[in-house]
Amino acid sequence: MPDHQSNSTLPSSTDVLIVGAGPTGLALACALHSQGVDYVLVDRAASSAVHSRAAAVHARTLESLATIGAADALIAKGRPGRSFTARDGERSVIHTPFDELDTPYPFVLAVPQQTTEEVLEERLAELGGTVHRRTTLLALNELFPGMNALVSSEETGEVRALRARWVVGCDGLHSTVREQSGIPFVGHEKPHNFALIEFTMDWSGPEGEITFFFSPAGLLAVSHLQGETYRAVALVDDDTPAPDDAAVQALLDARGPSAAGAKVGEIRMSSIWRVRHRLADTFGEGPVFLVGDAAHVHSPVGAQGMNTGLQDAFNLAWKLAAVAKGEAGPELLRTYNAERRPMAQGLLAFAAQLHDISTMSDPEMIRMRNDVLNTVGQLPEVRAWLAGRLAQLSVSYGTGDGPSPAVGDRMPPRPGMATGLGWSLLLPPGAGLAAAEAAAREIPTSVAVTEADGLPHAVLVRPDGHVALTAPASLAAELPGRLREWLHRDWPTAA
Repeated sequence: MPDHQSNSTLPSSTDVLIVGAGPTGLALACALHSQGVDYVLVDRAASSAVHSRAAAVHARTLESLATIGAADALIAKGRPGRSFTARDGERSVIHTPFDELDTPYPFVLAVPQQTTEEVLEERLAELGGTVHRRTTLLALNELFPGMNALVSSEETGEVRALRARWVVGCDGLHSTVREQSGIPFVGHEKPHNFALIEFTMDWSGPEGEITFFFSPAGLLAVSHLQGETYRAVALVDDDTPAPDDAAVQALLDARGPSAAGAKVGEIRMSSIWRVRHRLADTFGEGPVFLVGDAAHVHSPVGAQGMNTGLQDAFNLAWKLAAVAKGEAGPELLRTYNAERRPMAQGLLAFAAQLHDISTMSDPEMIRMRNDVLNTVGQLPEVRAWLAGRLAQLSVSYGTGDGPSPAVGDRMPPRPGMATGLGWSLLLPPGAGLAAAEAAAREIPTSVAVTEADGLPHAVLVRPDGHVALTAPASLAAELPGRLREWLHRDWPTAA
């Protein structure tokens, strides 16, 4: 495994150049390092972001972070929220519990993005990696079979060339990688401004939930972080300055439940930003890939942005590793754009719907919205659908055909599955465990084989937790051999 920690000087070449050490870049570096792939991670900033917008980590993201050994450390620094609830004052409009989800993490973790970055950087250091900070990407040029990157070091003043087999842009909304690659970033701005505030507060309001207050005075979302610290996101008028303690108190008094008796203490962070909805034309252009905000940005309603970016990173990581180590053909990398861009396109539509529903201003429309949500929220099917959608457990890269889990579906973690980013073969009990284990030993890719109750057929699960192949129980031993063919398929280019 490459040793990056002692390497304070940039090398002249690497397999993967990762630009941007936010959550997505750090997670990608951890995933590649854990699989023995050579990489370089650079960031122009001297440290992780102090003021950041994301404050919720969903169940699917925690499942992925567990594969790189970062989930438990992050949970220890956050506060689990057991439900998402929309309220109008004291009245619950719609209540969405997470505790019935089929996951080891049946909650949404309230934790600042800064803490997520700190945990991931600490995990990278534990693995033996590091971040080359104060290092800026200046230019990218194709140099077959990869890219030549020109980077500058603020620390040394040097400008150096770095050759990479692949370049991954994890560098956010104003991505240099995307701009240098000429990939259009199409979209628009929503006509709304949001205030983001972190502050201490004494109150007796709803506990153990992420709360959206659908008030006639405007949207207010509140989540409880650790200790007495809270995070609030509020819809505000144009030209509104960053709220001070008096302004935050006024927002809570006007939009929150009066019975909670909120008393604002110290303001620890306060800012204003305008919502953008944008999507890159492609997430992969030759040896260049876009991940996270470099590829898609949208409304914060639903807390999907950072979580989606981290899912991008885990989708790409195992594919880069498989190709870099010769276990898969280079065509496998086409599936990153084919899978993640349509998913992000649907996410933008979902986030836009949530945004529009949440930011209504006409009092009569607000009343109707709250009444309708209260009615449909009584249906268990609606609550289950919304919980799975918000937690990102319902994401599938398949067609939805056949019994679940079908090809492309997420496979919930089960005992005996691979630890880390590995392949797993799950069999119904009595499907021939010994024969399947023998077949798995005959292929170069390591596969953990185990039995799992409740399966209608055998499933071969990818390192990112999605089903690659299925077979009747009687043919389970054929799946390892089919994996070798699957990894070297001539995957089509996405339309």
